[in-house]
Amino acid sequence: MRFHKLLFIFPILILANSLCVFSQEAIFYGARNESLARATVALNDSWALFYNPAGLVYQQVEVVAGYQSKYTSLGIDDGAFGFTFPIKNTALGIGASYFGDNLLSKSKVVASIAHKISKTSLGIKTTYDQLRINEIGSKGIFYLDIGGQISINEQVIIGMVINNINQAKFDTLSISSPNTSVQVGINYHPHGKLILLAQIEKDISNPAILRLALEYSISKYVVIRTGVLPSPTAAFAGVGLNWAKFKLDLVASYQQSLGWSGGLSIGIPLVISDAK
Repeated sequence: MRFHKLLFIFPILILANSLCVFSQEAIFYGARNESLARATVALNDSWALFYNPAGLVYQQVEVVAGYQSKYTSLGIDDGAFGFTFPIKNTALGIGASYFGDNLLSKSKVVASIAHKISKTSLGIKTTYDQLRINEIGSKGIFYLDIGGQISINEQVIIGMVINNINQAKFDTLSISSPNTSVQVGINYHPHGKLILLAQIEKDISNPAILRLALEYSISKYVVIRTGVLPSPTAAFAGVGLNWAKFKLDLVASYQQSLGWSGGLSIGIPLVISDAK
């Protein structure tokens, strides 16, 4: 009986290990972030509570939620929700996310806080990350990210985040552990309708990754977005529909090895903001 169980678990481990290779890229933090190729560490948005706490919006209380079918041929679900709110020059956010299927899943609960002094914003995020593998069990870890943003002028913002500064790791399938990495990005706003983004990230064991993206406002209510990830090759495109009390963002993406993904997210501002 024990031998038969091992025969069942062994292929699960092999497949789970393969899934973990791309699980770092599979967490969905809003359709805006995804359609911009996740080149967003220098962008201000409520979804920043997940990827750079320093990017939290200081003038807005907002509820956000999103879902993505990640690599549709594999049948993987990917979703998140969060709540952000300001207290004077401090912004706070809490949220949760899920990625996976019946074989392997990762769930996260996050809490972020940021404080703004003049043109500089500094933030810290704590994450509880739980990995579950069918027939093996689950394991949870805590880790910290720190981030910053500085406004050079009205057109340029530079952002940076250091992920997993305490180098937390899972005992099982260490490849699925969060990377300890540095991400640096620039947000260039040449005029009122256009945002250009560039970001480079590097972890301790893999080559640097470059991300490029742009966002263009067709009107007050409609925004289009696109982004690219040169290696591994991936392309992203999306549209945003903005009303005073409701925001809807849509995204589609294609990864050369794994195929198509599609998703949507919503934002419900409880206090209207003109922050960008």
